[in-house]
Amino acid sequence: MALLGGAFAGCAGPNSERVLSPLFSSHSAAGGIPEIEALGGAYLSRRNPSTGQRDYWAIRPLLSNRFDEKGDRFTWFLPPLGFIDEDSERGTRVAQFVPLARYATLREESGFKTWSLLVIPGLYWSAHEDGRVQRAFFPFFGVVEKFLSLDRGTFALFPLWLRVERYGRTTDHFLFPIFSYSRGAGGKAFRIWPFFGLNRWEGRYSRWFFAWPFFHWQRNGLQYAEDQHQTSWFLWPLIGRAVRGPASQTTVLWPFFGYTTDPETGFWAWDGPFPLVRFQGGDPDRPVRKRVWPFFSYYKGDGLTSRWFAWPLINRRHEEYADGTKEATNVFPVWRSSTRTRDRDALPREGEEFGRPAGTERFRKVWPLGKVRTIHGPEAGSPGEKGGERLERDLTVIDLNPFQELRFMDENYAWLWELYTRKERGDELRSRSWLGLWRHEKDRDEDRRSLSALWSARDYDRAGRRAHERSWLFGLLRYRSIDGGGFTFLRPAFPGPGWPIARTPSSTPGR
Repeated sequence: MALLGGAFAGCAGPNSERVLSPLFSSHSAAGGIPEIEALGGAYLSRRNPSTGQRDYWAIRPLLSNRFDEKGDRFTWFLPPLGFIDEDSERGTRVAQFVPLARYATLREESGFKTWSLLVIPGLYWSAHEDGRVQRAFFPFFGVVEKFLSLDRGTFALFPLWLRVERYGRTTDHFLFPIFSYSRGAGGKAFRIWPFFGLNRWEGRYSRWFFAWPFFHWQRNGLQYAEDQHQTSWFLWPLIGRAVRGPASQTTVLWPFFGYTTDPETGFWAWDGPFPLVRFQGGDPDRPVRKRVWPFFSYYKGDGLTSRWFAWPLINRRHEEYADGTKEATNVFPVWRSSTRTRDRDALPREGEEFGRPAGTERFRKVWPLGKVRTIHGPEAGSPGEKGGERLERDLTVIDLNPFQELRFMDENYAWLWELYTRKERGDELRSRSWLGLWRHEKDRDEDRRSLSALWSARDYDRAGRRAHERSWLFGLLRYRSIDGGGFTFLRPAFPGPGWPIARTPSSTPGR
């Protein structure tokens, strides 16, 4: 009864830590960030310690919201299907739910807000700064402008009638794709599908077919010098040939066998049978390919060297970037490893608060046991060395995602199965067990640990001496000890531990 009386006499207030994990936890995260977690991590919210404003909240895995001081906002709902992305600097807002709908707005310099709405299977509606309003109710009727690659598109009872305007040419389609007639820029063209069709643009190309898809003949690149014109013909699917200057391409039994050669550059390529076998090389300015699928493949070009063995099981790759390199080895699904070197700091990627610092970043993952990522400073030397100051370290025990790292999954789903996580950033350390039963939040000012409501510890500097505070059994038993002498019982703070959310600044220089 005395304990109960003490509990009611000393309850932890709203500005104090209250830990009843996995049901509820209001605590101070590393860096002094006020954080609330409930239902084992299903609900999570954080506040900016400087402004006191909430900058993140989530009901996982259904919904999450991230805000910043500039007014930007990013929201996930049923990730990765739906999101809302607001950029205050650009004046844009995009709301999308795959594959059903997309809504986008843009605030022009004049202050007018243009917008567009696309709903599958057939609604498009938009408003523009010049007063134009476009509506389309597919397949009944509609008018769209600057849509995809079209200047203007008009239709009524599609496929009965469709008009397309593009690059100064107008094409009318009747019973699409059977009849069409083009006029305007580039001259005239027509189609009576599948019997005969002529598509041409004077000075650019001339293409016709007969008894589609069996007979084709084309001349392309007519705007270039004569030795750069391409002529091609196809007797589908038996044989086809294309010639541009000394270069030629031959296809037999499309799409299974093909051979390409260019004596000027030395380039050559062989497909056969496609897509199982492909070899390509000879031109130092074009990629090299070797593939006998699924047993082996090799690719080198555009800063990437990749080797596959028993696709999709084993992959080794080397990537070159403007700021460094990356070496990776993947054995699906059990092993993923990479080493990334950077000679300068990288900007934050979408969804990240901070960018990656210069140095050497190493990532190792053993599925489903866990993963670890470390970053060492640039003085670490060559990519194979482990020296230098360790700037960051992330450790996760149990990771059920067998694929590459997906930020939306780590944010919204991983809490369901992560047995233990530990994140280190300079002076800050955050660790958490499944459902938040164990938590460790440490920074340069304080070191806090808790085991649900049973036990909690708080260590900090007080007047130049280290203070140690402990809370037991829902905050009913609390005390403080100080290095060098001093012991004090603290008032109960039910449900515990009752530490203030605001952290005590360190009084020891350099701590």
